Amino acid sequence: MTETVERAKGKKISKPIVYGNTATPFGYKRESDGHSHQWTVFVKPYHYEDPSLYIRKVQFKLHDSYANPTRVVEKPPFEVTETGWGEFEVQMRIYFVDSNEKPITAFHYIRLFQPIVTLPNGSQQVVSEYYDEIVFQEPTMALYKILNDTSEMKKCDNKRHTNDLVAHKKKSMEAINGARDEINREIEDIKESLMRAHKLLIKYSEDMDDNMSVDTPRESISM
Repeated sequence: MTETVERAKGKKISKPIVYGNTATPFGYKRESDGHSHQWTVFVKPYHYEDPSLYIRKVQFKLHDSYANPTRVVEKPPFEVTETGWGEFEVQMRIYFVDSNEKPITAFHYIRLFQPIVTLPNGSQQVVSEYYDEIVFQEPTMALYKILNDTSEMKKCDNKRHTNDLVAHKKKSMEAINGARDEINREIEDIKESLMRAHKLLIKYSEDMDDNMSVDTPRESISM
């Protein structure tokens, strides 16, 4: 018999995260394998908090050319550091401490050459990072209590991240809202077109019925 899992009905909690990669060039190509960069791909919380409170592990799926391309990291920092010469897409699968919550999957394209940023110490590094949110819709009550506990969380200083993620979030939301408004306008236009077409069909149907009643000859009566 399957045990019923109690969920927080009508509740939704979002956890902001940052994922991406950093890369630093060697300045030469390594003779043994032709690798030219060291890179680190990561998933980390946007706020100052311990992600292991709700994330159990992160599975990184690298390019098949790497030995053991599937890397599982079970404690923070959730990241993998490697070397390479080319760019490719990494699959990141996030598992939660409550196994009743399905894992989620994100993708990131490893960048080795752009965008280059200047760090506070004056050195340069490739940094490709993105803001996103894990949205828990009606999580289990056990996980809801964990997610709702902000005692271990501190307000984020945006300088902690290399890019201005607040501005990036704002720009992304503006783009999403603009796209949503455009879609809603198109839906309304389609509805109006369908209504006009429906009215025309009704009119044509009524006209055909009228024409048929007028044109149908009466039977002659023979004496």
